[in-house]
Amino acid sequence: MKRIFPLLFLLPLLLWTAAACGEDRSGEQPFAPEVRTLDAESDGPQAVLRGAVLSSPNSHLLECGFAYGNDTLRLNVVADSARYEFEARTDSLRPGNYFAVAYAKNGVGTSFGDTVRFSIRNEE
Repeated sequence: MKRIFPLLFLLPLLLWTAAACGEDRSGEQPFAPEVRTLDAESDGPQAVLRGAVLSSPNSHLLECGFAYGNDTLRLNVVADSARYEFEARTDSLRPGNYFAVAYAKNGVGTSFGDTVRFSIRNEE
């Protein structure tokens, strides 16, 4: 009887632990951020690029910005916002057609939005 008593005490604990292992805990896991490229507008030699971080589940946002051509515009990050919209302005591009994509980086990884096209014209 002395050997059975500890087993009776441990049995409910073991059953509870086994049941908890099959629990869906995906909502608690960190994931790479979800980012969207909103648009790109150009007026003569200037361009305004806009993007939004839609979510960064359980991981702080470290960096966001735009990648275009052979360059990257890195922007300051506002920590702990559920949705963070950001924009960048550039006036240092030569005339021509460009493609840009918004990106966001957190502790898990880097994500990219859709690619948008914009044109820079000579100032007339």
